[in-house]
Amino acid sequence: MKLVFITPGMTFGGAERVISILSNIWCDMGHEVSIFITATNRPSVYKLNNKINVEHYSDYNENGVSHFKLISSIRSFVDKEKPDCVFSFMNDVCAYTIFALMGRNIPIIYSERNDPNKTNQSKINKLFRRIVEFGATHIVFQTEGAKQCYSKKVQRKSSIILNPVELSRIPERKKEDINYSEIVTVARLEPQKNQELLIDAFNLVCKKHQDIVLKIYGEGSLKNKLQNKIHELGLNDKVLLMGAKHDVLEWIKESYCFVLTSDFEGLPNSLIEAMCMGIPCISTDCSPGGARQLLGDDRGLIVPCRDKERLAEAINMYLEQRHIAMQYGEEAYKLRDEVESHTVAKEWINLVEKIKRGEN
Repeated sequence: MKLVFITPGMTFGGAERVISILSNIWCDMGHEVSIFITATNRPSVYKLNNKINVEHYSDYNENGVSHFKLISSIRSFVDKEKPDCVFSFMNDVCAYTIFALMGRNIPIIYSERNDPNKTNQSKINKLFRRIVEFGATHIVFQTEGAKQCYSKKVQRKSSIILNPVELSRIPERKKEDINYSEIVTVARLEPQKNQELLIDAFNLVCKKHQDIVLKIYGEGSLKNKLQNKIHELGLNDKVLLMGAKHDVLEWIKESYCFVLTSDFEGLPNSLIEAMCMGIPCISTDCSPGGARQLLGDDRGLIVPCRDKERLAEAINMYLEQRHIAMQYGEEAYKLRDEVESHTVAKEWINLVEKIKRGEN
């Protein structure tokens, strides 16, 4: 089959990582894959198979574009590629794609990558969402919670598919190398991720456990604000902003536990990868339920969003009852069977074949 992705870019991000993984595996399976990038001329930060055709919208402008020119360019690209299916993981770009392919009889699959109730809330983005709901052939959700945010009509033309993980790039975690005094998180330093909550909870934990360290991996707009908070709490030698790392899994593989403190998420890749290493995990109950779906009742701990006391209690429990934490880590490790990249890639291909047969 010939398969096309339409995406704003291929820079760091969960959706972009999924696109790269699926594209590479589909190429290995013998499919032809093309990617059309609409909002930047930057190359992909993720390694792509040389067989993948990557093209950029020539009139891109990071401050805005001509809607008509963009729609025309998408149409021209797809007409040239003649794909069996087109995928778009971004609300606005998918809406443009729907307009571009009107009358083309080419299936368009949209994938919701975040909390529908917390993102795309401006008037224009709500309009784009309505266009996507009406015009997309099929919608793929990551969680049942996200699916429930849409109408029954949309749910009838939808599926749930987990994020793929390349298990070959998940480093081995050896029990003898674990640093039982190190807690980590990996996330952009942005309001959605709420690292302030983690710092506040960690400050409470330090009152009982003075030998522990918190390492925060990621970059973002809140870096200076978080650093000031760390200084104000007197935690300069205990809370470290580590920046973004290309090989972040190597940096965290020996950490004792992983904590995610987001207020909302799609299906958090960083949590999935930590679980696939067998790291004991704690997460806020971020909407629309992705973390709860992953951790379940026996794969880790879930605490309420924005509750520093409950989060501190969970971290303390892990520190004080190591055997329980390690049991959670062992159960989390079993997630690997569900998210193995080739298994997930085949799920997408099966979906496309089903849609082509008219079984949407």
